[in-house]
Amino acid sequence: MKSSVLKYFAIAIVTMGLLYLAFRGQDLGRMVDASRHARVIPLLGGLLIMFLSHGVRAWRWRIVLRPLKRRTSLWLAFKATIAGYAMNNLIPRSGELVRPYVMARGESIPMAGTLASVVVERLADVLALAALIVFSLLSFQSRVTNVFPMFTGSALIALAAMLLLIVGLMLVFFSERRTEQLVTMIARPLPDHWGRKIEQIARDFSRGLRGLEKSAIVPLILGTVGIWVLYGISMYVSLQAFPDSAMAALTLRDAFLLLTLSGIAFTIPTPGATGSYHALITTGLSMIFGVPPSIALAYAVATHALSYISITLLGLGFLAKEGVSFSSARNLKESEQSLPPSSFIPHPSPERG
Repeated sequence: MKSSVLKYFAIAIVTMGLLYLAFRGQDLGRMVDASRHARVIPLLGGLLIMFLSHGVRAWRWRIVLRPLKRRTSLWLAFKATIAGYAMNNLIPRSGELVRPYVMARGESIPMAGTLASVVVERLADVLALAALIVFSLLSFQSRVTNVFPMFTGSALIALAAMLLLIVGLMLVFFSERRTEQLVTMIARPLPDHWGRKIEQIARDFSRGLRGLEKSAIVPLILGTVGIWVLYGISMYVSLQAFPDSAMAALTLRDAFLLLTLSGIAFTIPTPGATGSYHALITTGLSMIFGVPPSIALAYAVATHALSYISITLLGLGFLAKEGVSFSSARNLKESEQSLPPSSFIPHPSPERG
């Protein structure tokens, strides 16, 4: 309990610190005025496209789940996805257990295998975010590095190393023989009870990952591309809500740079990227594209609030419909130490519109 209190206290401090960075020195009167004059239809259009991307995500998840069950419900996969996002908005990373739990419960499939399917999705999204980072650096070069100097030198080496590690993990866990070899090497110097636990975790994950058919690779790639393209279009449509010349000059390519920043924001474990999204999007719009800071902040606040509220309410409604209470969903997060460690892989998927 003490550890949980300290963890949530640290999350609250990080969230408040990031919100302070986003709102520091801002003219809140101008920000409120810009929000009042925002066009509703583009904002709602961006939100609708975002939900469409979540539908594609649910479809992609069904492809990954084929080894566990040949046919699963697209509607249940969509409900589980939104429910997971809703829990992430309230308790960071809790949705990564709630989502597979709802699906496993509704489809009567193994929880370990469903968790493994989430890892496949997570790896695909991390690779997509890495590709977006490379695209942003190649497209905007000095404009990005001048504002975000972390995207130079050693950061690029770290990114390349991360991608190699991810590809290596995928190659290992898609092979029973390689999985056993890796587990034996890791478990050998450890006490017997730790070695057995690691072997069981690896076996469960490998069972869920190993059966991914070759025929599913292309749909997995197309689904991942579709999800992120729709995210970028969603951000671009939402930009049209603010009648400002600098905002009007932004192109779809510019929107994908914002999407990159949004994806990075969602790797930071704050509730629904609160604070991190506001800080990065406001900084990107104002310092890279010359949008007035008050309008940049208004865009960040409006898009985040629309997504946060709609997803949280809808997701909690789906949980209630499936007979899963908020307290039981929260308890899943508190018991995650007994489950495979999928939460250790960053979750970059932006959930906003």
